Amino acid sequence: MSCKNCQKLLQQEDKFCPNCGAQVVTQKLTVKKVIHEFSERYLSFDNKFLSTFKTLFTHPEWVVNGYLDGLRIRYVNPITYLIIAVTLSGINVYLTKNGYLGDIDYAAMSGNQKTPFDMKGFMNSLYDYNSIIVFSGIPLIAIISKIVFFNYKQFNFAEHNLIYFYTYSQTSILTVLVIPLLLLFQIEYVYYAFFTFAILFGYHFFALKRIFKLTMKQIILKTLLFIPVLFAFYIVISLFFGILYFVYLLSSGKFNPQDFAQ
Repeated sequence: MSCKNCQKLLQQEDKFCPNCGAQVVTQKLTVKKVIHEFSERYLSFDNKFLSTFKTLFTHPEWVVNGYLDGLRIRYVNPITYLIIAVTLSGINVYLTKNGYLGDIDYAAMSGNQKTPFDMKGFMNSLYDYNSIIVFSGIPLIAIISKIVFFNYKQFNFAEHNLIYFYTYSQTSILTVLVIPLLLLFQIEYVYYAFFTFAILFGYHFFALKRIFKLTMKQIILKTLLFIPVLFAFYIVISLFFGILYFVYLLSSGKFNPQDFAQ
């Protein structure tokens, strides 16, 4: 008998391959075995996911700095953690799109209802490409972080990305975990959106303070610097996508100047 992963010859009593460490599977897959492996990997209190999740709550700097210092066994690596978070956030996206978290006033969000801008269609497009937006948005946040923490040279650009892989994932998982409470008490979407923002802001305030070893005064000053830098990036990106949307309207023949004149 040989290992199906590395083709190394195995002894009859081997449960794991001595060469690559893969488990030797000799029994057929059953529902019971799938449930057992899932609970063992993701629900046991000593697994890496729960260890990462709990430590990011209490000492986020242990996870980030530990990974950078070579501690790769104890915690889930940042890309895998982000993939888990994005997968779980799919629950949030599904419930939001289908109105389970309350009705969304798209007309109020779009402002002038006579304009040709389809806010509902736009938001649904954002939901559909949520994972792509997240993976492309984190490098942008890392650039802003490099600007804000310009006088802290211990982290390069790649390491700033790693920080936000962990911190964004943590906040994303937290917002998913509170969804049962929202459904139970039928809380309106606007309050859920506010709560999501509070978690995003509050956790990053806490985590970055510990990761960069800042005093309360320093983290407040960095936050005050972060807001205008983020706003500047928001203006630039909004203009860019606004131009793209305008070009799309022109090319598709959907642009009608009278809609803006009314």
